[in-house]
Amino acid sequence: MFDAFSSPSGVRLLIVLAIAGCAMLFARPTKVIGMTSLVAVFVCAASLNARAPFAISSAEMYLVVLLFWAMLGSILGWSTHTIRAFRIQVALVYLTPLLIRFLHGGDTWIDGSALRMVVDNADARRGPLGSLVRHLPDAVLSAATWGTLFVECAVVVLLIGVALLPDRIPRSFRRCVTALAVTLHVCIALVCGLWFFSAVALVGLLAAASLESNDAAVSTRGLLALPMIACVVVWNILSISSSPAVAAGEQRNIAAFVVRGTGITQVWGVFSPNPPRRQRWVEILDDNETVLIDSRTANNRIRKLAQNVRSQPDGLLGSAWLRYECARRDTAMVVLRARSSTTDQSNAAMSMSC
Repeated sequence: MFDAFSSPSGVRLLIVLAIAGCAMLFARPTKVIGMTSLVAVFVCAASLNARAPFAISSAEMYLVVLLFWAMLGSILGWSTHTIRAFRIQVALVYLTPLLIRFLHGGDTWIDGSALRMVVDNADARRGPLGSLVRHLPDAVLSAATWGTLFVECAVVVLLIGVALLPDRIPRSFRRCVTALAVTLHVCIALVCGLWFFSAVALVGLLAAASLESNDAAVSTRGLLALPMIACVVVWNILSISSSPAVAAGEQRNIAAFVVRGTGITQVWGVFSPNPPRRQRWVEILDDNETVLIDSRTANNRIRKLAQNVRSQPDGLLGSAWLRYECARRDTAMVVLRARSSTTDQSNAAMSMSC
């Protein structure tokens, strides 16, 4: 399972190419020859979800979905109905985490401490402005936290509004909300270091806000477009609240079949999640108590993996991680510890003889 981490530079190159291809396809739908190469990129990007759903990033999840819609729009044509469905898709990406925050433990967002928790967490990524933001007063960080919620709510209202009532949404409101959302994603990149995520989110946002229909050119394909769009919307609704692992195969509904067949995961709880109130991380040590891996200083995929292992350090995922480390290191034993900033000792540990 850890072969997915073997070439981080290759994965980064794939994501860059996929983002560029997705942006170009939204800007100008391609012909059949160009579509063939994009399908290959889509299959490669979707395979990341299928191979490692426990360590996939929100950027990769969102990118695969955008590639799917970009190809769907190019094949069927961007009719009014296709654009309406795509806008609802992007609105769901912003709406789902809002619902999760307010319904499932989002107290750090409600009290305004979420951004403080993120920039103070040693296991989180930081951008060039991350250290600077850490020293801002709590009042400023609270305002930025609530501002994030406000902008996301405004994006949901805008996209659903232009999807259902396009003639009643003032252009000035469109421009204002789009500018605020672009600013938000740029700040996410600079503060949190989430460059790929911000780039993908900007592609989806700008495409949803600016696409224009060409009904005359796609009238003959309307009968095919409507059922496909309806299936995609149903798939969104059915998989809206599950985890990547559940959506990848444990659910037994129509959404699970779509996810397994395409490698696309519609799970948006990872999009601006609820930050923890305490810092937790994972360490792997050898038989001499030398730390081999500390998730706070590891790459992004290892941090994603550690987030899943922390919740159940003695589970199958932690055991598989230890087997992998045994196979690649010259040591008699490896030990996995889930650490917490609130205790001096590890709160859970598992060892394996090599």
